[in-house]
Amino acid sequence: MNILYDNIEIKDALSLIMQALFLKTKKTIFFLNAYCVYQADQDAHYREILDQADLVLPDGIGLRIGTWILGGQMKENCNGSDFSPICISSASKAGYQIFLLGGKPGIADKAAEKLKELVPDVLIAGTHHGYFENDEKVISRINQSGAQLLLVAMGVPRQEKWIMRYRDRLNPTVCLGIGALLDYLSENVQRAPLILRRIHLEWFWRFFVEPKRLFKRYFIYGPYFIFVVLKWRLREVVPGQRAIRLLKQIRR
Repeated sequence: MNILYDNIEIKDALSLIMQALFLKTKKTIFFLNAYCVYQADQDAHYREILDQADLVLPDGIGLRIGTWILGGQMKENCNGSDFSPICISSASKAGYQIFLLGGKPGIADKAAEKLKELVPDVLIAGTHHGYFENDEKVISRINQSGAQLLLVAMGVPRQEKWIMRYRDRLNPTVCLGIGALLDYLSENVQRAPLILRRIHLEWFWRFFVEPKRLFKRYFIYGPYFIFVVLKWRLREVVPGQRAIRLLKQIRR
């Protein structure tokens, strides 16, 4: 499908980000899960944006299964909800400031307050909700805040497109697209219990909490992703008419 991710562990991804902050080298980091792959398959612009990112981290059991089907092994699930707080903590301890952008009005502010409880050293340079029309004012506010780390929570692929559209004008050294993290931190949406996360069933919890919004993601787009991966695998392993017959059986 011509979509790549960086198959590295959390500690290595964190090391790269901290090095970028120290050297003031601009980096853009996105996360890739099965739903993102579906979106990239349908949206050429989004796929190009993923190609342009400095780091694309693997997220979720769907991507792990897809990688396994294609004969690979995903080293670690670097999902944004777990990785981003670790990144925030490390950056804060080193004295770098954070800007939170996204969510409904008030969500980013609540998330900032929660971060102050969880990470005593955190330095929140500013916040802004994701329902804005004037990009110029938001960019100016981010740059004037002096933040070195920008976290954008607008959903896929809007957050990635927004970051890349204005990356040259955004001063923060590191920009991350963080999806639903602000909703979790603000407790606007309850995250799955730890036991479900450990057995790779967080997706089911998310569907249980928001069934209308996430039904297609997990029960249409997810199976579509697996089907496409299987199709590619069969093309490689089983050539000719035999592969066509197997694909017809799968479709049934």
